[in-house]
Amino acid sequence: MRRNINFLLLALLSLICLNTVAQENIHMIKMESEMLRLISSPDKDAFMQVTEKLKAECQKQGNERLFYKAWGNQSTYEATHQNYMLAEEIADQIAAYAEEQNSYWGNYIALHTKAVNALQKQDYKTAEEGFKKAVEFRHKYFPGESAGEDLQELMKIANHRKDQKAGLKYARQILAEPNVLPIHKGRALFRLSQFAFNQNKKELYDSIYNELQTLKASDGIGTIEPVVEVNYQIIKGNYDEALRLCEELSPESRAERMAVIYHRMGNNDKAYEYMAKFKKINDSIVLVSHGNVVASCFVQMNNERMKLEQKMLENENARWKQLFLFTLAAAVVIILALVIWQHHRRIKFLEKENEKLEIARQRAEQAFDLKNEFISHITDELRAPLNPIQGLSDILGMKDMELQPEEREELSRHIKNSSKHITKIIDELAELSLYESKKSLPINYTISPNHLCRHMVDTIRPRCKEGVRAFFESELPDDLAVATNLEAIEALLRHLLDNAVKFTDQGVITVACSEYGDMVRISVTDTGRGVPPEQTEHVFDTFRELGDNVKLRGLGLAICKAIVKLLGGEIWLDTDYHEGTRFVFSIPKGGEVTK
Repeated sequence: MRRNINFLLLALLSLICLNTVAQENIHMIKMESEMLRLISSPDKDAFMQVTEKLKAECQKQGNERLFYKAWGNQSTYEATHQNYMLAEEIADQIAAYAEEQNSYWGNYIALHTKAVNALQKQDYKTAEEGFKKAVEFRHKYFPGESAGEDLQELMKIANHRKDQKAGLKYARQILAEPNVLPIHKGRALFRLSQFAFNQNKKELYDSIYNELQTLKASDGIGTIEPVVEVNYQIIKGNYDEALRLCEELSPESRAERMAVIYHRMGNNDKAYEYMAKFKKINDSIVLVSHGNVVASCFVQMNNERMKLEQKMLENENARWKQLFLFTLAAAVVIILALVIWQHHRRIKFLEKENEKLEIARQRAEQAFDLKNEFISHITDELRAPLNPIQGLSDILGMKDMELQPEEREELSRHIKNSSKHITKIIDELAELSLYESKKSLPINYTISPNHLCRHMVDTIRPRCKEGVRAFFESELPDDLAVATNLEAIEALLRHLLDNAVKFTDQGVITVACSEYGDMVRISVTDTGRGVPPEQTEHVFDTFRELGDNVKLRGLGLAICKAIVKLLGGEIWLDTDYHEGTRFVFSIPKGGEVTK
């Protein structure tokens, strides 16, 4: 019995605690709702009273995010009511307090709030920079969360500027965000649907429409706007259904969509009628109400202009005879001046062309010398393995030469290695020729730099010399995606790692990934022989001597340089690293995969 009573008391106490927590949560939700209701109200005292209470309750319960959100809304309220200096002061207070408390979320709210305030002032440049910083900050410190809110504001700014390319870029970034909110995803898909409709890309529009349908079914937030349904029927050619759905649109959108529908149906009279209605709706009230006054002023200004032109014509006719001789003389002088100027210009042009021809001749001679030098290097490189092959083959072919099985096996191994070296040189020549002959590479794959580099490191470990270890490290999240040419980036890493394996006798080989603005930076570091300082500027040249008995075999680095150039990036030797060799290259994150 006593145990049952204790159990009932414990259950009752638990219910009381749960009820208290629920009441506190409801109270917090009510205060947050009241804060959002009052943020556009002129009653500043009421708004500030609610937000201060909410901040105090958040600090009591340890709700950091809502605390900074309420504080940020105080700044936004001042900006909304054009108290911009006070709004900026509050945002600075948030930043200072967050820095003091070492709060990443507080720092993010400060960045976001300043961008919102700049947007309120219609300072779109500052707002855009602020939202970009907020996105970068959120990606860095909250990698598993979506920056869709800031990206959506950037998309709105781009649309305001009629920058379609930027708007589409931000829409795609929203869709690529982790854990993106349905409302943000819906707005991004809506923006992409407008682009697909305007470009008449039916398959793209269908896929976007299906995603919106799925989103609406799963989240029930009504993300499909009526205009999307109308555009869907238009692009499908169901014009009667599209006209029926137009009844759900606003008067402005209805007139615009109906004009498009009738135009596609070939009824241009109707299309013109509804386009005129659309224009009329868009006209301002002032222009509509004062249309007659404007027309009257225009007629009056036109009459005055005609009178002035008539008077000017009479004056010209009266002065024509007096000016005729002067005009004729002036024309002769001008013609002579033009002839002299053209002659002088022709001489200057010929001089410049001669200079260009001289430069071209010098470049041609230079190219000829480089070609001969290249052929000479290739000849030396091929002769080195060919001579042993020929000599060893002669030995194997001598009938009177008795060789032990071990000796024959050793000779065969030498011949095979030399053949492989020749094949490698020929393959690299073909590869270099391929990349140098191209003007660009197709972006054909979306990769994770981490996954690719980790795989490449795994492939070279078995080929490392005894005592050499290979590592991979990265500052990037695994879900970061880069659109690039997969075959080219794999070839680039393969050549760099081949060099690292070849010239590292002991120590470590490290592949590292990092982010630098809109570029991804990858480095390949080894503790090998290194490159002499006097030869660093020639490291990407073909067939260069790199010191005593150290020669760059093959064309790997020249191929790397050609690939990076085609990918729109850069590659360099890190001369500040002295423990071996470190090559670094960067490639852009952006780009659209072409199918």
